[in-house]
Formats: sequence, structure tokens, C-alpha cells
Amino acid sequence: MPETAVSEIMTTPVLTVAPDETLSDVAWAMRDTEIKSVAVIDADCDPVGILTSTDFVQVAADDANPTETTVEERMTAPVETITPDATVTEASAHLLDSGFNHIPVVDDDVVGMLTTTDILRHTAETATA
Repeated sequence: MPETAVSEIMTTPVLTVAPDETLSDVAWAMRDTEIKSVAVIDADCDPVGILTSTDFVQVAADDANPTETTVEERMTAPVETITPDATVTEASAHLLDSGFNHIPVVDDDVVGMLTTTDILRHTAETATA
């Protein structure tokens, strides 16, 4: 049986933001779309970072002002990415090794976001099939 590709389970569409956006604006967008991570892209649409809900915990702990703090100041960079044709097993190992819970999926542009929730959902669905 062939391995499942990341493209089959990734979250789409992915929310992308610019490095100069404020954390406040991004937080509202994340809340409104009920997502926990965004890909940060430059003017050429290349991924340059990732910002997650965990980053917002640090912002709160640091008592930073989200209306004055930019994404670039708090994003994880450089960003690690994975391709849509990578297998779920490869992606799982990469996330475990890196300690990340989210990774942008890139095929020229950012085409999705793979999360540990996506992998868990896939595992549960596969186990009951």
C-alpha cells in the first residue's frame, strides 16, 4: 500500500501574512479563521517565517504590545518547509525531530500547512478504515 502524501492531509487554504503586519491584526485573522498558525511571506510570496499561537503566548508573557509589535519581530525564521509529495511518515519524523507542530507546505508558493492535528486525524481515520 503506497504511503499517503502530505498533500492529501494538509490544511488548505493557508493564511499568509506579511512580516510588517502587526500581531494584533494577525491575531484577529487567526481567531476569525480558527487556525493556529500562519505562513509569513515576502513580496515575492516566498516563505520567510511562521507565526503560531505558541508565539502569542510568549508575546503575552513578555507583555509586548500587539498593536505595535510586527510579525517579523516574533516569527520563527528561517522557516522550515516540506513539499506536498513528502510522505506523512517523513513529515511526522521531521516534526518530531524539530519539535514543531506546524510546517508550511511549499510547491513554488505556500500551498498548505501541515499540522500535528492533520497527522493525528489521518492516523485515526486510517486506523478505523
